[in-house]
Amino acid sequence: MFAIGDVNGKMQLAHVASAEGLVVVDHLLGHDRPMNYDQIPSGIYTFPEIAQVGATEQALKKDGVKYKVSTFPLSANGKALAEAETIGMVKMLADEKYGQILGVHIMAQNATEMISEGVLMKTLEACAEDIAHAVHPHPTLSEMMHEVAHGLIDLPISI
Repeated sequence: MFAIGDVNGKMQLAHVASAEGLVVVDHLLGHDRPMNYDQIPSGIYTFPEIAQVGATEQALKKDGVKYKVSTFPLSANGKALAEAETIGMVKMLADEKYGQILGVHIMAQNATEMISEGVLMKTLEACAEDIAHAVHPHPTLSEMMHEVAHGLIDLPISI
């Protein structure tokens, strides 16, 4: 038996209900695919926007997970400076031993658009080194993902 959306008490977000519906269809077609709520992004449409996916530092500490954290301020990003939108930051959390991305948190204009890269990181079980080696265009807000990944592998670029 399946329940999707608000009635199942999980996450009351339209994109979650859509994903749950697709999981149900896969099950009906005989494909056993789990619903992974750790890969679901959330966004708050404030000024600046806030978006996140995966674990928080609070949850990792509670669970005793050893992790690294890297942050990058908008005030050091060329596009944010050019657009005079310098309030905010990007934060990335990674497993201390292997560098697997555990969480991504963004406070910036267009954070709800930028978080999609974090969702892919979580879905593909990417490591900080993978993101650091992926070329990001300049000047863009998304290159801050590149910057925080470099911070996680102890090779920061711009700060």
